[in-house]
Amino acid sequence: MTRGVIKLAALAGLAKQARDYAQKNPESVSSTIGKVEDAVSRKVGPKYAAHVGKGGKAIRTGLGISSAPPAPEVRKPSTD
Repeated sequence: MTRGVIKLAALAGLAKQARDYAQKNPESVSSTIGKVEDAVSRKVGPKYAAHVGKGGKAIRTGLGISSAPPAPEVRKPSTD
């Protein structure tokens, strides 16, 4: 029983590290999740596309990052 508790504590520590990393690097993590969603969607086809999208949203929510993809950066033209 003690080994199970130790493994659960280690898993909880890894989950906290993942959340901390995701909150420090939300664009990178969201981009990676999007790439995984695209790869899975290509494999399973359109029949399960809604499930793949819901899974990606659940992962982002669990990591504490925005579900919306980051907005593209808009640069103002220079007046030089």
